[in-house]
Amino acid sequence: MATPAQVIANRANALSSTGPRSAEGKAAASRNSLKFGLTAKAAIIPGEDPADLESRTVQYLDEFEPSGVVEQHFVQTMIRAIWMQQRCDRIEAAYLNARVAAMPEGTEHALGAAVIEDAAQGDVLHKIFRRRQAAEREWSRALDSLTRMQAERFADETEAEAATPPPSNRVRFDAVLPPAGLRAPEPPATLALRL
Repeated sequence: MATPAQVIANRANALSSTGPRSAEGKAAASRNSLKFGLTAKAAIIPGEDPADLESRTVQYLDEFEPSGVVEQHFVQTMIRAIWMQQRCDRIEAAYLNARVAAMPEGTEHALGAAVIEDAAQGDVLHKIFRRRQAAEREWSRALDSLTRMQAERFADETEAEAATPPPSNRVRFDAVLPPAGLRAPEPPATLALRL
């Protein structure tokens, strides 16, 4: 716990602080709240290719053709979830490579030893696995919701098309009203075409 004198000194120091002044310092400060890896909120983190995410987004939009805000939300959720699954794969591979590289030279079955050591020291691999599984469930739920919503939309559109009568090419004589004071002609019993 800070003493009252320390609190006063901290407040005085805070008033004279202006934050970073250089472009590099400002860029670094802008990433203060950015979280990396499994807990990253940003779509792209350092080491990931924005073109890959853009390509995936175009593929999903082309395949699912969302209509409306809700369908677009489900597609975006699917894109975010598949991106997280791929991120988990990259993190797992990098983590295992680092663990194996840190093993003493000549360790027999280095990968297995690294996994066993990980389980005893924080079980990071299990945390990565759980995050990947959560992303897979999120993707599946979004896909289920999207396909259900699109099926309902397609059924409604088909029903509306079926309820609309097809245009008729036949002329109805009884639908033509004569000018006021005149009698409508009687329609012929049959029309015969002569060639």
